[in-house]
Amino acid sequence: MIGRSLIILTLFVSSLACSSNSPQKISFTNQPYFFDAGGANSSLKSETYPLTPKLKYSEEFGYGFTNTKAEGFYHEDTERSRDDFLIDGIISGDITFKADIPEGDWWLTIWFELGMEDSSTTRLYINGENLTPALQTFTPEAEGREVIDQTYRLVQRKFRASETGFNFRMEGVEDDVRLLGFSLIPDPEASDDERAVALTKEIRKAGKFNSTDKLEPLIAKLDRLKNEPGMQNFSAFWKLQLQIVKEGEKFFNYRGWSHRTEETGMGLFDHIHQGILMYDGMLTSTEAEKNLMYERALWYNARLLYWLWLEGGSYREREAAFTYMRKMKQLYPDDELVRMYNGEKIDTKDRFDDIKKPANAPEWAFAEWEVSNRLKEVVDWWVLEQQNENGEFGGKFGDDVEILRFWSPLILSGDSVTYQGWKKLADGVWNSSKVKDGYAKKPSDVEHSSEFISDTAPLMVLYNDSEEYEHRLSYSADYFMNLWTGFNENGHRFFKSSWFSSSEIEMEPPKNRDVPYTTRAAKAVRYYAWKSKDPSTLKALEEWADGWLAVSQKTDKGKPKGIIPASVAFPSENFNGDEETWYIANMFWDYFDWDGGASILDQLLFTWTITGNDKYLTPFYQHLELVSKYDKELSKPENPFKEGSEGWAAYILGNSGNFWNVSGTWRLLSGDTKYDKLIIEHGTPFIKYRLTGNEDYLVEGIQPFLETIRYNVPMISTEAIHTDRVHIGPDRAREIGILQGMITGYGIGESSSPYIAVSWEKASRDLTYLVTGSDSTSLDVDIYSFSNKEESVTMRLWQLKSGLYSLKQTQNGNEEIRAIDVIKAGDRFELKIPSKEPVSIQIERVGN
Repeated sequence: MIGRSLIILTLFVSSLACSSNSPQKISFTNQPYFFDAGGANSSLKSETYPLTPKLKYSEEFGYGFTNTKAEGFYHEDTERSRDDFLIDGIISGDITFKADIPEGDWWLTIWFELGMEDSSTTRLYINGENLTPALQTFTPEAEGREVIDQTYRLVQRKFRASETGFNFRMEGVEDDVRLLGFSLIPDPEASDDERAVALTKEIRKAGKFNSTDKLEPLIAKLDRLKNEPGMQNFSAFWKLQLQIVKEGEKFFNYRGWSHRTEETGMGLFDHIHQGILMYDGMLTSTEAEKNLMYERALWYNARLLYWLWLEGGSYREREAAFTYMRKMKQLYPDDELVRMYNGEKIDTKDRFDDIKKPANAPEWAFAEWEVSNRLKEVVDWWVLEQQNENGEFGGKFGDDVEILRFWSPLILSGDSVTYQGWKKLADGVWNSSKVKDGYAKKPSDVEHSSEFISDTAPLMVLYNDSEEYEHRLSYSADYFMNLWTGFNENGHRFFKSSWFSSSEIEMEPPKNRDVPYTTRAAKAVRYYAWKSKDPSTLKALEEWADGWLAVSQKTDKGKPKGIIPASVAFPSENFNGDEETWYIANMFWDYFDWDGGASILDQLLFTWTITGNDKYLTPFYQHLELVSKYDKELSKPENPFKEGSEGWAAYILGNSGNFWNVSGTWRLLSGDTKYDKLIIEHGTPFIKYRLTGNEDYLVEGIQPFLETIRYNVPMISTEAIHTDRVHIGPDRAREIGILQGMITGYGIGESSSPYIAVSWEKASRDLTYLVTGSDSTSLDVDIYSFSNKEESVTMRLWQLKSGLYSLKQTQNGNEEIRAIDVIKAGDRFELKIPSKEPVSIQIERVGN
């Protein structure tokens, strides 16, 4: 059996250790012993003593189980990650072991599986004393656990053996005990031996929190001393401590890299959890702070827990992370990285600190230049330093793709490095084992199954003219029409489930519902319909919009008219199936509960852009009217209305950035001025600028992003473990709609639909853009270049109808007018932009 993930590389036991599963007598002395638990026919780790379920204690053998009814088990799912010592064990509700070891201080180290528990309820007694450690607890999986966890726990306890030896008991409380093995090592007392003194000094240095010392050479030195007189216990104990830390660091670095998942058979969360569990065994051990590896283990574990909490953990991970981080700050109060993890904003000096705004540069341009270039430098690290050849960033494909959510305005502004990284990831995902026939291979909830494609593929048709990228979207269109959706009892097209893949759907309740999140899977469909103009796809999208429009007008379960319900059951069309309310979906994940339904409003708006049918705009008027009705209540710190009422819904909508984002896009596309006062009061900074022309809104809108990315840069680059938690704005924002609006004319979140007036290619990073007006017959853009020389840039026109236009470029009081012929969406035109001079571009249709 090939073991890749093992702590016990070379075990420190005497020559009496067995090579078979037959029990052998042990005349215990003050030396290390390792015991490998398993069935009668299980593989035995070399240089260990076997522990089979039938091994009962006797004075003749000197060790064995007492009062234990157990069975052997073999964990087949872990064959790629474990060796013979860890692959199998014994399982029982109560395990008691006795050994006639010599009197004195010893260390007991136990390896046991998590089983079905996220938080261990197993109790540990040594010589009758309850020595159960406070082991790390984890947030349970949203959809529940169905299989035995692939990770294992580690417990270390120092105890004193009496004249009659020792015994330990592991009592399973809510789950069985799954014992893998354990070791007994005499306490390595301080020694004057020069070899021990020298190695202690090296271990202490390697154990510092910021040490980069390799542990393997130290482990090798200790291994060479294991049979030296007087060094056996010292060697065994410290080699085990170093191997625990080394194993933890291995999993810390394995993260979500696909080649590591292939190697271990474990995913990102298994790797993260296993790393935590290794350190947890050391940090909860007796006299943990005296351990020479304490600081290093503390630092790695604190970071793993911090990122696991950010990823979606609860108070369990958060409390542990900040407990350990506070300890780190007590040890190193001046370390900048430690201070960042403890919540301080650290402004590390960088090249932007000394750059002054040119006198004639608009404030909006300088703010855009700084925020976009700071973001581009973050992207540079991810693309040029972290990304591997198949496009991964190390957080697993499903999370890596989410980092792209702030990249689109950078690419649409013409940045080549950002495009290079996006394309490599998009191609890597497409060709990975996670995707089959154009969508997720395995069915899961739509938030997770859709991200492989929706976060990578749709915008590639804006970035790249190759027909390949349009073709990739056609798969989603096919599944949308023929697999994922169907016509319900009322003749409306809806998704039949929110759990699906490229080949199957899961329809057992409560999964058999359409939810606003399905718009993420439909994102590729919308872009395909927009790009290809395929009539079947356009018709299917229209039918789906008709279904959501119909249910928005219903008032079942007290839903206000016009509001989008949290979910729609298939085929009954009941809101949230058999649930009592219209707003609590109760579908495992709380993100399916009602949050305003902005993504469905976006789908309706997109349908209006392709059909021209004003009925799809009806919910916009209803939503805005409702918010207007309760306008005076929106500023209250808490929702003052009864849950589920129209006032309650209005309060949530009025305080929803997503709602104002899509409402602002509706305003720009429709041209309807009825709710301008309301939108100017509550809308996004970009729409406020477009409706008033006040550039202060732009600067104010960019400032919160600058206040994020000017500080703690390692937390969005070198320190980030979960790539879907790279936050670049306030309230953990992962996208920057205001920048996209300034650059392209529309700032819709996640570029969910293809609303775009203009984009830019082959551009210097010193160019800044502000779309001041856009529709189907005209485009106005202000440009400012911070470059020291004239720059060329390619302008792509997406919204203008085909026809002849005049392009007027004004700079330094001079006008240059030329005719351009727009043939199709995305046509390219070259511009020359002078150094540090405000430039105005005005494009107007000539004739009809």
